Amino acid sequence: METEINTNKIAEKTTEQAEKNENSLRITSVSKDNLISTSRWANFIAIVGFVMLGIMVVISISSFILTPLMGEFQDFQSMPFPLYLFGLIYLTYAIIGFFPYYFLYTFARKVKKGLETGDQSIFDTGLINLRRLALFVGVLMIIALSMLLLIIPVMVFSFGMLQSLSGGTMF
Repeated sequence: METEINTNKIAEKTTEQAEKNENSLRITSVSKDNLISTSRWANFIAIVGFVMLGIMVVISISSFILTPLMGEFQDFQSMPFPLYLFGLIYLTYAIIGFFPYYFLYTFARKVKKGLETGDQSIFDTGLINLRRLALFVGVLMIIALSMLLLIIPVMVFSFGMLQSLSGGTMF
């Protein structure tokens, strides 16, 4: 019985502290102005990013179209890899690059609209997209660093093989 009373008191205190912490954060006029300014810049960056991605897609499609035509010219026949490989790389970068710009654009639009209308759910959606942006870029960073760590031993091994094939001298 006594344990139940203590447990109830602890639960009430925890609930009161949670409500107090939840209500203690306020968006002041300075915070609001800074968030609106940030959303404008984020919107600009996202739109420029979308335009750059569009250019990348056009270059990618152009390389797919031009690869068969360039094969007729002798200068392009000696290339060690086909031209459409560049297009495939550009298209891959464009697809991967779409998501951060989309999250940034959605963040900018929702935060600005949420602050202007005072709608908490729209504002929260904007912040969720900011979190998604940070998560996506963080995962890409981990993948890039992992690939770098895998490439370094391959390079060391390749230089060693090159040195042994050249008779012990590299240069």
